[in-house]
Amino acid sequence: MARVTRESIEEVRRANDIIDVIRGYVPLQKRGSQYWVNCPFHDEKTPSFTVSPSRQTYKCFGCGVYGNVIDFVMAHEKLDFREALEKLADRGGVTLSYEGGNAPGRNESSLRARALEMMEWAQRGFVANLAKHEPARQYLESRGLGGEVAESWGIGYAPDEFHRQSDAALRKFDVETIEATGLCKRNERGWYDFFRGRVTFPIRDARGRIVGFGARLLDPDAKAQKYVNSAEGLLFHKSRLLYGVDRLAQSRKLKETGRVLLMEGYTDVIAAHEAGFDNTVAPLGTALTREQVSLAHRYGDGITLVLDGDEAGQAAAERGVNVVLEMGVDAKVATITSAKDPFDLLRQQGPQGLQRVLDDARDAFDFKLELIRRRHDLQRPVEAEQALRELATMIGRAESPSLRELYARRAATALNLREAAVMSAVQSEHIKHAETQGREQQPRQAQPPAPGGARAAYEREVLRRLFEHPRTLATASASLTPEAFSTEALRELYREMLNAWDEHGEVVPGALLSHLQNEARQELERVLEHIRIPADLGSPVDEEEERRLVQEIQKLAAGSEKPRAQGLEELRQKKGRRTRQA
Repeated sequence: MARVTRESIEEVRRANDIIDVIRGYVPLQKRGSQYWVNCPFHDEKTPSFTVSPSRQTYKCFGCGVYGNVIDFVMAHEKLDFREALEKLADRGGVTLSYEGGNAPGRNESSLRARALEMMEWAQRGFVANLAKHEPARQYLESRGLGGEVAESWGIGYAPDEFHRQSDAALRKFDVETIEATGLCKRNERGWYDFFRGRVTFPIRDARGRIVGFGARLLDPDAKAQKYVNSAEGLLFHKSRLLYGVDRLAQSRKLKETGRVLLMEGYTDVIAAHEAGFDNTVAPLGTALTREQVSLAHRYGDGITLVLDGDEAGQAAAERGVNVVLEMGVDAKVATITSAKDPFDLLRQQGPQGLQRVLDDARDAFDFKLELIRRRHDLQRPVEAEQALRELATMIGRAESPSLRELYARRAATALNLREAAVMSAVQSEHIKHAETQGREQQPRQAQPPAPGGARAAYEREVLRRLFEHPRTLATASASLTPEAFSTEALRELYREMLNAWDEHGEVVPGALLSHLQNEARQELERVLEHIRIPADLGSPVDEEEERRLVQEIQKLAAGSEKPRAQGLEELRQKKGRRTRQA
């Protein structure tokens, strides 16, 4: 995927003032030159979350979160950097450009926009059709999904006709767009509607955009598949989506528990949300994937798999458990035994029934061990060895060496084997898995402690004063090079300050954050702790202070024994190397 240019990233930031954006999420109150509010990322009674219009940054003095406008949207809506950038670009009317000026990227972006528009058009049609189709409404009412519930979740109906939607689509959209949505197909006889005679459920991505549909047949005796999803395409990738994920960012239950509940179907998710469990999502009729686990893990510290107690549910649970254990996610398994599925459990026993199931949830690894015990007679050596191989295969895929060791210890106790024997089997499987994945296993090198001390503190003070007197950067670039600083993080921060002054004639802290790696971001936060950027950027320049700062810069440059760069010309060649992945 092509990277967004640093110029586009800065254009997006400039088009989205941090005060205006954050005010759209929480009610900011102005105090002096700053804005304050109760932190949206943790519970507190008095405001400790502050937003600075001059720095274009936010910081919470309670939980420590810190960043710029892009970071805020990422954190609040649980988006990755690219998704947050695209959302803000849409908001600010910015057309993103990519490295190399990749024209196909722009064409694809335009097609995606048209396809999303057609999805919204189709959704309006499905909802309108439901209002006209009594059998579909009666079916939903009988399942407790009618009225306000159907309206809230956008449930609709696709008439049992072959050409209604396709004929209308061909009058409104181009063929490329229609094909990209997958809503209409064509064969040797022409175009036809993909969804027919089914109740429809819009499937949204993390940004709330409709990217596909799930649909259920009304006729229980029909031979066709009961549930179908949109076909894989430009918008819809079922292995990367979760039904209900667009609601997680606002989940109250998630803030209380820190856990995402994973169930099997659309109706399970809807019933759970209506019962107060608004931290529930579901994969789209497929086995749980690593991409889906990663997506769910953006929102919560842990995951609980809530699955049916029948044989099919247990099989699905084990596949999901293998994925979360390999990834090292904090996972539990809650098994329903007193009802067919979460939907029926909630209808029969209400929220209390589901809460009891959640209270009895087991650790995912314990659940895996129990399934192994059921399948194998561990008193028989041959079956015990089979159990070991099965466990070793799963443990060997775990990404963390320490986690593999911890799993192996638990497995040794469960199988009544020596730890060394289990570790040997696990290591063998791990090497085999690594070879299959085409990776070379190399021991990780311990990271040296971050340099600090008086030298680093002095350098931070110089950078702080450069933020307060940015005009001095023009002079600094001729004598003080990034190589003069004692740590790579400080060098990176100074380099980006020079780039910003060279490109824009100003140094806004919030603008730098999108181009800094983690250590440099931390250094910027330390520097900003004592910074004094005037609220009125047109304040008179303190020329005497600038003169003293130039002297300090010369002193710092003279104290460095490292080779000097060639001023801004060399820095221009280094631009973009540290830009965050977009």
